[in-house]
Amino acid sequence: MQEDEKVNLAFYWSTLFVRSLFEEGITNVIISPGSRSTALTLAFASHPGFNKYPIIDERSAAFTALGQAKASGKPTVLVCTSGTALANYTPAVHEAKNSGIPLIIVSADRPPSLRNIGASQTIDQIKIFGDQTVFFHEVGEPVTDPESQKRLQTAAKQAVNFSVTNQGVSHLNFAFSKPFEPEDDFLKKISEENVNHSKRSQTDYDQKTDYSELGEKFWSQLISSEKPLIIAGEGSDAPEHVFITNLSRTLNAPVLAEPGAGITNSRQVISGFSGFLRNPENRSKLKPDLILRFGGFPVSKGLQELLKENQDVLQISFAKAAFPNDGDVPADRTIDLNSELLIPDIAGNTDSEWIKSWRKTSKSFRKFLQSEIFPKTPLTDGFIFKEASTLIPKKSFIMLSNSFPVRDYSLFSDYTDHQVFVNRGAAGIDGIISTTIGLSSQTDKTGILFIGDIAFLHDINALLQSGLITNPLVIIVLNNGGGTIFRMLPVFKFKDKHREYFETPQNVKITSICRGFNVDHELVSKPEQFAKAFEKYVDQPGIHVIECITDADDSMMERHSLWNFNMVQ
Repeated sequence: MQEDEKVNLAFYWSTLFVRSLFEEGITNVIISPGSRSTALTLAFASHPGFNKYPIIDERSAAFTALGQAKASGKPTVLVCTSGTALANYTPAVHEAKNSGIPLIIVSADRPPSLRNIGASQTIDQIKIFGDQTVFFHEVGEPVTDPESQKRLQTAAKQAVNFSVTNQGVSHLNFAFSKPFEPEDDFLKKISEENVNHSKRSQTDYDQKTDYSELGEKFWSQLISSEKPLIIAGEGSDAPEHVFITNLSRTLNAPVLAEPGAGITNSRQVISGFSGFLRNPENRSKLKPDLILRFGGFPVSKGLQELLKENQDVLQISFAKAAFPNDGDVPADRTIDLNSELLIPDIAGNTDSEWIKSWRKTSKSFRKFLQSEIFPKTPLTDGFIFKEASTLIPKKSFIMLSNSFPVRDYSLFSDYTDHQVFVNRGAAGIDGIISTTIGLSSQTDKTGILFIGDIAFLHDINALLQSGLITNPLVIIVLNNGGGTIFRMLPVFKFKDKHREYFETPQNVKITSICRGFNVDHELVSKPEQFAKAFEKYVDQPGIHVIECITDADDSMMERHSLWNFNMVQ
């Protein structure tokens, strides 16, 4: 190999890979800086067909990629150097695996000759994520052999195909020896070639699948039901949304749609169920004779209890084989969603009073909610959710942090047609702000994030990416003095230990944090302040933080009041 070939080889090898990704329809790449990944970084940076996002914190980078993929439906590529940089992707990899989000990880590594001898910044990167990925390929060191270069291009196609088709993470591990940087003239030559390459047509993986027809016995079970109930959890996709909506109309069945289910509002959609189903008397009066389940296992405690108490009732689950949704209540039958579903020309036999009873209960609960949540000082979490729901613009997306926000949104807000996102795959509190920033970068909408103070502090490095945001993104921090979700657990009775080791209130000024990141901040401690702060920022591009000081005790009292609601006799 001549000297100039050796100098340029790593960069050219990376360029072949990058071009292949582009041809497969990939356009977003998030790059974290590092030396060993220099050739990959330069290859992406030199191709105008990619949207490039430099993010220094790999954990934040991975969750930002997750948010982008949630919004776009296509994998975002993550590029990092060797060592613990790659390990920092782990939380987002687990979330992506469990929620079916496509990602492509491209990691740089030491060559085999430098592994297991104590070389700096070296860890075992081979299948580092175990069985959490849908595709792994050890790329090897760059070579000039045409067959090996062809295999590299095939690996790029495989990474995209596996990630999209199997809805998960592909990981390719590249080994590089020095030199990493190409010659100036060669970099310029490749950059000029990439201008023409970026004009090529790309593969479109957004193709409709074949339609499946379910058997006559299946439909006879459905139309014979007098009290059918449809439960939609987070994670269902667009074809399922259409099927659920059409099925609910055909059967005249109530739909209980959790945040993130993506179901369009209709007369069949019932709001307030996360409140009134907590009461066992209400569940008893609203007992179904058929339950149809879609999406993830419910977050709502009331829905979980309803499923457990009705195991004598036929429960049919619609799920993809790779993403079971049984939770701790296995369905009687699971229908594999490997294609879109057709509804034949049938009519349901639902009791006309069935859905009326759900609507009546929902209406009574909403009226009760209005009487229980009112402006007062100190503020409550419920008031903030209720007030915000009347102010959020129609064409907005909402992101809900785990712990209380994902539950409180369903409890205190009426069902809306806003696009709602959650990270319920692994259901962690890490990476929530980063995920939201990823969503915002891919949607031409105002974004609203509801997040607790602990989850906010968990991901403050995401605020470094404020420059990526061109649309308004309002972060509503519910600062109730720590992780109050633990107040729902028996450990709460050990008050002193609970507060120090579980609730863990932090002595930190969020306003100072925001100032350090050059992010707008507004403190809200009185009812009349919230609407003013929200309206001040909701039309302004960029990230804005509204910190709401709420009282944990009063907020729990409101929740318990709603959970104890008893439907009108």
